Amino acid sequence: MAITITTLQGTNSLSADRITLNDNFKINTDAINNILSIVDTTTGLIDNTGVSTNNVIKTEGLTTSGSANNGIEVQTGNINITAGSFKATTNGSFLELGADNSKIIDTVLPVGTGGPSPSHIIGATGFIGIQISEMTTTERTAVTLTSTSPKIITFDTTDSKFYGWNGTAWTELG
Repeated sequence: MAITITTLQGTNSLSADRITLNDNFKINTDAINNILSIVDTTTGLIDNTGVSTNNVIKTEGLTTSGSANNGIEVQTGNINITAGSFKATTNGSFLELGADNSKIIDTVLPVGTGGPSPSHIIGATGFIGIQISEMTTTERTAVTLTSTSPKIITFDTTDSKFYGWNGTAWTELG
């Protein structure tokens, strides 16, 4: 709905322009109520579900802040990046996908009887290698691992060898 603007002159009759003015107030009131049905000014929640068939919010950027449990949660659907990269950083750690056509891939493989099904393989393309963690012998042997711990590989900087946790002990690798 468009708002009709009428400039009131000193010679205008308010009773003649009343319909236009009242229509403008009604349009503004309806628009504000529509916005308030999406934005809860008490909680700060923005919820445009059910407003139309296109529930898309477009913006040039999005920043969230709050407690450690707040952030962006995708309850259903995907996060689609059509251009650019996905970057997640925290406390000096990071995960970056999409830079220089590099990819980290989770591949699902069918497994016969006896193994977990389905099984996943994490693969990478566009990289020249995978960096392995490094620990001294003292650090490596101080790590508390059990038979149910993840199987891991590390490079022992004390004796310059690779070791893997096989579920019961650290074993020198090849």
